[in-house]
Amino acid sequence: MKYIFVSAIAMAGLLLFMVGCGHEHGEGTHTHGDETHAAHEPELAPLSFTIWTKKSELFVEFPPLVVGSTSRFAAHFSEMNSFKATEKGEVTVQLKKGEQVVEENTVAAPSSPGIFRPALSPSQAGNYQLVFILATSSFLDTITISDIMVYPDAVTAIAANTPEPAGDEISFLKEQAWRIDFAIEQVKRQPIHEVIHTSGEIQPVKGEERTVAAKSSGIVFFRSNKLQAGREISAGEMLFSISSKGLLQSNLDEKYQVAKARVERTKADFERAEELIGEQIIGQKEYERRKMEYSIAQAEFQTLANGYHTGGISATASMSGIIKNVLVNDGQFVEEGTPLVEITSNRRLLLQAEVSQSYLPKLRFVKSANFKTPYQEEVQSLDDYNGRLVSYGKVMDQGSSFIPVLFELDNLHELIPGSFVELFLLTNPIENALVVPRSALMQDYSLNYVYVQTSGESFEKREVKLGVDDGVNVQILSGISEGEWVVTKGAYQIKMASMSSTIPAHGHEH
Repeated sequence: MKYIFVSAIAMAGLLLFMVGCGHEHGEGTHTHGDETHAAHEPELAPLSFTIWTKKSELFVEFPPLVVGSTSRFAAHFSEMNSFKATEKGEVTVQLKKGEQVVEENTVAAPSSPGIFRPALSPSQAGNYQLVFILATSSFLDTITISDIMVYPDAVTAIAANTPEPAGDEISFLKEQAWRIDFAIEQVKRQPIHEVIHTSGEIQPVKGEERTVAAKSSGIVFFRSNKLQAGREISAGEMLFSISSKGLLQSNLDEKYQVAKARVERTKADFERAEELIGEQIIGQKEYERRKMEYSIAQAEFQTLANGYHTGGISATASMSGIIKNVLVNDGQFVEEGTPLVEITSNRRLLLQAEVSQSYLPKLRFVKSANFKTPYQEEVQSLDDYNGRLVSYGKVMDQGSSFIPVLFELDNLHELIPGSFVELFLLTNPIENALVVPRSALMQDYSLNYVYVQTSGESFEKREVKLGVDDGVNVQILSGISEGEWVVTKGAYQIKMASMSSTIPAHGHEH
């Protein structure tokens, strides 16, 4: 569906036509490209149309079409996926009567970024369709403007187009919008949920964390000077070395040598027993005893040998993940079993909200949530993280007056466990609500307002009354209507333009 806003700008001066396009501002001149006209030359004032499609926005100005006269179009094309100027492409303008193309003109490139200047010279008066065909390397878009009159002469054209009184619109030129981070969005009706606004914390999931402990008593030595919280590690990576060298008790080197010697001795005894039992020199009972002693000695030695190297025993990462916390200092003495480091896989996380008891009746309606972290610019949806509600507390923690609500989610966008977040718990849906993105809202003291784009370079400031705010979208109770276009990026620059005494009045010369 295409939305057309038409404004016939006041006609003044003598019945002369001018070729080219420039912005007329005050007593000076402002031009598109390299064409300039003096501000005091008489002209037939232009018509203006703004049309949005899914692919592009066309803002075009041109003088009323008159038989025998050449009318030059100032066709401003913006791409809807970026709201930037169409810098490359071909534009064809057609004057059609039904399916018949009466006049046609093509320009192979814009005269300046985003601005194309085709021209038509109609030969017969009547009611026509004006068609613009934009062809770029990535898409083709066709835009039709119906009920375009071709007048038999300029006098008839002036009589048919009565000037409209100037309003309180704010002028913000296409060239200005193309230079900034600018976006608009159409006002639509859609469901929005009632919200419980609270705070919460991102936590690791139990079972997604591991603790590496000391396998022996000794002095801890870090294997890397980059062993710190937040570092990514791989399973089996060596993290610490624990040395008991020089200690009177728990001397691992001594234990290792003793265990090794015992293994060698019991192995020799067992191998000798295998020979003797074959010759029936010893009995089965003696053979089994030597075999058991060798097995025990071998197991004890293997336990010591795992991770052992000259001067100590190694402590390695038990899984791949991120170091959550280093629990010891380099050079610290630890006992066997002392926790050394905590590792988290950081794949699944918990999001715990703390909700006032007054909301208890509404908690059974909570299905999802939106949240805002300190390190992300935009509000996030739990659905984008494969999130789900785990539970809401039936029992409160001792000493707490808040009810816990727990969600589980995938860590898809580098969330940090331990982060405190702003939370919007989504409860009962409100169907068919008129909503705008939260980014469209502006505020002056207690006044909430948005900027509505009424035509290509004209905007209105509209005060709005707000309803539900879910952190992403806001319900609008009054002030704007479905189908209008609101500014979602660049509203502050439009506000500055409205406050500037140097901003020009809207208008184009042709």
